[in-house]
Amino acid sequence: MPDIIVPTVTPFTPEGKVDLEKLKEHVTHLVRKGVDVIFLNGTTGMGPALSPEEKLAVLKSVYDVTNRVIFQVGGLNLYDVVKLARESKDFDIVGVASYPPYYFPRMREDWVLRYFRDLCAASPHPVYLYNYPLATGFDVSPALAKEIGCLKGVKDTTQDLAHPLSLKRVLPDLKVYTGADTLVLPSMASGLDGVVSALGNYAPELLLRVRNLVNDGKLREAVEVQQVIAELIDLSRKYGSLAANYVLVRELQGHDVGVPRPPVYPVVDEARLRSELEPLKRRVESLK
Repeated sequence: MPDIIVPTVTPFTPEGKVDLEKLKEHVTHLVRKGVDVIFLNGTTGMGPALSPEEKLAVLKSVYDVTNRVIFQVGGLNLYDVVKLARESKDFDIVGVASYPPYYFPRMREDWVLRYFRDLCAASPHPVYLYNYPLATGFDVSPALAKEIGCLKGVKDTTQDLAHPLSLKRVLPDLKVYTGADTLVLPSMASGLDGVVSALGNYAPELLLRVRNLVNDGKLREAVEVQQVIAELIDLSRKYGSLAANYVLVRELQGHDVGVPRPPVYPVVDEARLRSELEPLKRRVESLK
């Protein structure tokens, strides 16, 4: 059965400090809802805006709740990345993950290859690739992933289902997850290993519903759920997904996850967002 993995938001205080208590409350809630694995310090969790010390503090806090964790350690300083991976040795977790080096243009493939092999050599846990070409400017091809040779899995955040399917075809033993909420149903129905879904922060019930319907062969009903997922994603993007996530968790799950950290700023017109969400809330409730 496909895994449901949630890249959790990272709660911050209005002063910009990581709110570890709110994080623990949120992860506890997700685990109780039936989420399989928690993905830490990803894009949704504002990982690039966290210091190495904060990333490790996030892991320590969440580990009090669950060890079903993928610990994202990627960054532009390989020494920090390797240090974080090594510091995870005291935690019995699913694995560590990293995106390729970003920002620097025209990254050579052999540099990316060495980056991941260095990470694999240092990590006490299986290593997962976080492939997000839109954010990093570099797309790890199936051929390069195969050449890296030490990966356990891939979170593939692309909008084209052919991309993760090609990874699965070239590397059938690799755990391949889509990171695109718009592809939840096709990913589960096409034999991929699951989804890493930001929507899971505020509507994990919909992910579970799709999985159950696919498992039961009820694809027509699953399409209806995917349509609601798509509408929620469109709404979140309208207000800035990274900020809207915090509001949507509060509105749909009923608990506070703080605010984002600049350069991501809180939603300006929150009342309007809540108003537009209202009809969708009723549809979400009817699909649980």
